[in-house]
Amino acid sequence: MSDLKRLVVYWGIALLFSSLVLQVAVADPQSLRFHEVNAADGTPLNVVETGNVDAPALLLLHGFSQSYLSFHLQLHDPDLTERFRVVAFDLRGHGGSGKPWLREAYAGHRPWADDVHRVIETLKLDKPVIVGWSFGGYVAMDYIREYGAGSIAALVLTGSHAGLIARSDGPRPRYEGDLDVAIRNAREFMRLMSAKPVSDDMLDRGTYAHVMMPAYVRNAMIDKRLDNTDMLTSLSVRTLVILGDLDASLPTRPIQGILEVNRNIKIKTLSGVGHSAFIEDAVSFNRELAQFVLDGKNARNTATTILAH
Repeated sequence: MSDLKRLVVYWGIALLFSSLVLQVAVADPQSLRFHEVNAADGTPLNVVETGNVDAPALLLLHGFSQSYLSFHLQLHDPDLTERFRVVAFDLRGHGGSGKPWLREAYAGHRPWADDVHRVIETLKLDKPVIVGWSFGGYVAMDYIREYGAGSIAALVLTGSHAGLIARSDGPRPRYEGDLDVAIRNAREFMRLMSAKPVSDDMLDRGTYAHVMMPAYVRNAMIDKRLDNTDMLTSLSVRTLVILGDLDASLPTRPIQGILEVNRNIKIKTLSGVGHSAFIEDAVSFNRELAQFVLDGKNARNTATTILAH
């Protein structure tokens, strides 16, 4: 075979292989698509999405010192990604998002609310269901406070009361830039996040994200307001709170008694899990999440049909 013919054959094989890879990538509903969204103050936000772009949207908000990787078991769930458009992003100061120097970039409700709003607008999410884990629940409430409950279809809180119940925090610690200490703290932090063993991969994802959060960001967040008790009785959006019965930071019985004074709030307790129900028992969590979202969609469709007649 001449060199020219050999070259043509090689190019043909290469093009065929590239075409097959492209087809697989396009066809895979679990492939992740990344976006860089600029916040109102210019902070770049690392956003990831997957799933069915024509389906109802889930917007996942992670906890303190974590990242979108916390939701690995949701972003890669074939049932969720077939039924929903699943979106997550790294909060400002966290993970792959920007980490502004100024303390005021982390204080109050507005910066966090504006970030959520910018992601929703940029990705054109139509009334998403917001899912907030731990600190992410507070960010969800920041958004509702600033943009209204009517801008989302529903709210899911997990491992969080989102400040709807009064907190009794002591003095918050001040952090220094000692990375050896940060690594030790990250390992201890991840140990406390679950009551049952989780995979080494999930532990690593959380540990690395924890170390990525600089000390100056942690210190700036001391000024973040976490009190949303004024919104408990006025919260008008369908809300599901998923708790673990072994979460030492959130005793289920007293929390249920307080939150359910608002009839829009329902509590679901998963047995044998702690602060990270969506990791510790992802199968049950994902099932409860999907059912809650679909129940709301069916109820809206029924109401629309009745009104049409």
